Amino acid sequence: MTKGNRLGDNLTNALIRVVEKVEGTPGRGQYFNVTGQFEDIPDPVTFRICTFTGSWAKNEDKAITFKHGGGGTVVATNLFANLSAPASSGNCAIHAEGTAWFLIAAECE
Repeated sequence: MTKGNRLGDNLTNALIRVVEKVEGTPGRGQYFNVTGQFEDIPDPVTFRICTFTGSWAKNEDKAITFKHGGGGTVVATNLFANLSAPASSGNCAIHAEGTAWFLIAAECE
């Protein structure tokens, strides 16, 4: 996804109303141009519930399976702690930053 600057609809409409009040010309505010510095909008963050099998060591990558939405697989990195192997498969929560997936929580035995 391309990063960029964007002015949301709510803020745009609020600015239009202010311009119309200041100019005293209802309906004309929609034609103004906005320039200046705006905060970058971060890439969307994706959160998924998944399953994993076997132990998962800290700083290790592991192929995990999405629990809902088709059962696809991705590789995620465990940055936090060594996880022992669950009895069958364990549930975990992951999130993505850009194209990289990271473990944020895992089921403990």
